[in-house]
Amino acid sequence: MALRVATSAAIVGVAAGTINLSISDCGDSATHGHVNSVSPASVEQGKKTLVSASGNLDTTVADGSFTVEVKAAGVTVQTCKGDVCGASSCALPANTGSVDFHGLACPVAAGDVSLDFDVSISEFVPSSLTTLELDISAEGSGGKLLCAKINTSPALAASGMSWEEYKMQYGKTYNGQEEDARRAQFEINSQHIAEHNAKGSSLQLGFNQFTDLTQDEYRVAAGLGYKPSARRMGSMPHLGVHTYNGEQLAETVDWTTQGAVTPVKDQGQCGSCWAFSTTGGLEGAWQIASGSLKSLSEQQFVDCDTATSAGCQGGDMATAFEWAESQSLATEDSYPYTATDGSCKSSFTTAIPSGGVSGYKSVDQSTEALKSAINVGPVSVAIEADQIAFQLYSGGILENTGGLFGSCGTNLDHGVLAVGYGSNYFKVKNSWGASWGENGYLQISTDGNTCGIHSDAVYPTVSASVSV
Repeated sequence: MALRVATSAAIVGVAAGTINLSISDCGDSATHGHVNSVSPASVEQGKKTLVSASGNLDTTVADGSFTVEVKAAGVTVQTCKGDVCGASSCALPANTGSVDFHGLACPVAAGDVSLDFDVSISEFVPSSLTTLELDISAEGSGGKLLCAKINTSPALAASGMSWEEYKMQYGKTYNGQEEDARRAQFEINSQHIAEHNAKGSSLQLGFNQFTDLTQDEYRVAAGLGYKPSARRMGSMPHLGVHTYNGEQLAETVDWTTQGAVTPVKDQGQCGSCWAFSTTGGLEGAWQIASGSLKSLSEQQFVDCDTATSAGCQGGDMATAFEWAESQSLATEDSYPYTATDGSCKSSFTTAIPSGGVSGYKSVDQSTEALKSAINVGPVSVAIEADQIAFQLYSGGILENTGGLFGSCGTNLDHGVLAVGYGSNYFKVKNSWGASWGENGYLQISTDGNTCGIHSDAVYPTVSASVSV
């Protein structure tokens, strides 16, 4: 079993708040268990809350042990061990709380299963420990049992956040007139957040790394770098168009629970969104075909795919897939991201061999066609993300309802990854880090071409029979 719990208790030296919870599955084809939901969706600081993660097993579990690595800023600060079939506790550093696992009542038969644990987060958390990640790995005699990721985020939009709290949480440092200007913009956006959220709509706004920026400044900082190549404009897609032909579609799809999506990444202020969307599509397609999820190098695309893309100055996903057909694609660890343009490297660890990518398909411009394509795997999509609803997005469904926060347009400027859908929304993975949105994700309405999500959707085709 491998359960990753990312705990973000980001109230710093103030009264207790509420922490939101979400869960995603990261198991592969060899993993016996998968999770799909967590309840309740939030916990209060200063209290102990029973949390249940629901999922299923494809085999009986009779035994197992796990190790928990508690990390702050990527550094392991504590290690805990326990028995899958027994109660155990893992304390959070600096007495900021604990996660108490109830353990499974072994043997547990195949079928639906609930993983119960108590979450306790103190009323006050030092700024250095505002974000924790608990990486838990466990196996039993039957092999790998589970891989899941629980993300939490502070529900700050309702209660507000002071300027000093904001600077501490997001590591902002200003002096003199710049401090005054940033604080003034922060107050303006804070008022937008409070006024919009008071309306009670599905779309919720909140605080993130962009809250102290004007809209023009945000557009630069967000790295909106989707630029379709002139070479493919008006041409037929490499392997044709994916169309909806009236087939029965799944009611819901979420590839994050099927082990086909890597953790949320952060592109920084480089306009490389197209590279992150591209690697997301390739990572998903390769995992579905081979059973192996490998995190690919965005920096390789930035540095090397220069014939039709311009690195941090922008590019598009279709021509990136085309470029990838004749390349050995690097792992992220061996060709790490720098958020700057660099020289193309030839020495790295191969994740997908040359010939492993066989082409790409575009998707017909409709909700049904995009849902049909998502049934195949994650889909790289282009959207318009330069509006204030994106800048301050915290959760809920982004819809075209008009007004300051209800319009996102169809002037495509940002590459992202559609990883699933529900009854009235597409689930989209962004590349602005896990502190933005719903732990790095957002929901876009399926009602029409919201934010241009139908306009330029593509996905790669791969052949896992090509050996690394």
